[in-house]
Amino acid sequence: MSEYENGFACEARDEDFTATAYRNSKGERRVTVEGTCSCNTEGFELTLKLASPPIVPVPEELHLDLVERAPDGLVPPVITPTPVKEEFPIDDRKERVVIRNRNITVPIKKE
Repeated sequence: MSEYENGFACEARDEDFTATAYRNSKGERRVTVEGTCSCNTEGFELTLKLASPPIVPVPEELHLDLVERAPDGLVPPVITPTPVKEEFPIDDRKERVVIRNRNITVPIKKE
């Protein structure tokens, strides 16, 4: 299984992601972050998780990491669009999502 230049098996770019904020029925602000990456085989599972906080806090940013889980067994090496979607609680100061391990920044838009 070959990897992309950055060492990951799935290619992800800024334009592949959106971040949409909304308020739930309790009035809490949340953001849905979703995207589609190009993985080098079928069967990859992608998730977004909270990244460790930056040394200098940036209240306007939600910091995440994109995590790849490789498929089990043999799979054909076919470039495959692979979706990822997660929700996170945020406060009113958040303006953008930063996927740190991929150098991706996505503005948060309102629903």
